Amino acid sequence: MANTIAALLQGRDNNFNLIRFLAASAVILDHSFALVAPERAAGALVDFEALKLARVAVDVFFIVSGFLVTRSVLTQPTLVDYAVARFLRLFPALLATCIFIAFLLGPAVTSVSFKEYFSDPRPWLYVPLTASLVTHSLTLPGVFEHVPEAGLIDPPLWTLRYETACYVLLAAFALVGLLATRARASLTLAGVFAAYLLVTFATPWRGEIAAIDSIARFVLGFFVGGAFYLYADKIRLDFWIVVALALVAVLALGTGSFEAAFTVALAYGVLWFALVPGGVLRRFNLIGDYSYGLYILCFPIQQAFVAFDPAIGPWALLVCSFPAVLAAAILSWHFIEHPALRQKAWAGDSVGSLLRGGQQRLTALLGRGTAPKVQRSAS
Repeated sequence: MANTIAALLQGRDNNFNLIRFLAASAVILDHSFALVAPERAAGALVDFEALKLARVAVDVFFIVSGFLVTRSVLTQPTLVDYAVARFLRLFPALLATCIFIAFLLGPAVTSVSFKEYFSDPRPWLYVPLTASLVTHSLTLPGVFEHVPEAGLIDPPLWTLRYETACYVLLAAFALVGLLATRARASLTLAGVFAAYLLVTFATPWRGEIAAIDSIARFVLGFFVGGAFYLYADKIRLDFWIVVALALVAVLALGTGSFEAAFTVALAYGVLWFALVPGGVLRRFNLIGDYSYGLYILCFPIQQAFVAFDPAIGPWALLVCSFPAVLAAAILSWHFIEHPALRQKAWAGDSVGSLLRGGQQRLTALLGRGTAPKVQRSAS
């Protein structure tokens, strides 16, 4: 049918870039109230802490990622190509951001001398430990020590660890053949959702262990997005279904089923907005995907504005910081992210060749003769 997800998902002519841009902007708006002094944020017309705008925005990222990355793992020639594509999307810009924070922004805002700053091991550890997702909470000497959210450098990076885990889990499913057919993929998704229900309703773990709570939340959003792609040829997109699912989520508010109902409603609404509205909205794709840069750069840049003006209010922070964050995100996209993504085919072939060469050398070393060729087969 003409209005199924599959029928509407044609090439790159969609609103996914706009959706991710809006989600990243919502994170900046939320931080504008969270980072200023409490008395400066009091009296706002909207209680952003209760609204949890940033939380919803991150859920949107995971849903969109689950949808698009599931398409990637099912259409890439090999899992090597899939892994290379995911690596190039996340890590070059993350590495550049960590270098910017540790060696440009940090020295500019630190309250200690340059000698004391660079003689401290933390700036030198910040880049490898943060860019590798080992930690997101390492502090820098004298940086952001006298702001309301003291010592916090770039906490939004914590979600990247869970996103990477979702990528790896999806690749593991593909590696063992659990995504080879729609029937197998359906059973796999059923197992994922059963595990979510078990952890959520049959154990106290989500209330006791923050990491398990985050895993359950993000895995749910990611694989709901994946399920929508898996059944893209069956699911019709209709505005009134958006409304109906939203009403179901509202009715579930305050119950244990709210998270699941809200995630499904949000996913369907996001996909409707991504694929149905056209016209001038689609022109947004012409400017590039600045959402990742906005997300990973916004917190330290906003903290810098608060450090320079501790009395700044939330709306002033938003107005002043958004252009700076956007400028940094534009530079990140055009000079780091997009050039890296253009190397996907070359990098995939190079890594594949290295792996095949390594396999041949290992087989020869073990005395088994010539190694069989590694076949490029669909995942």
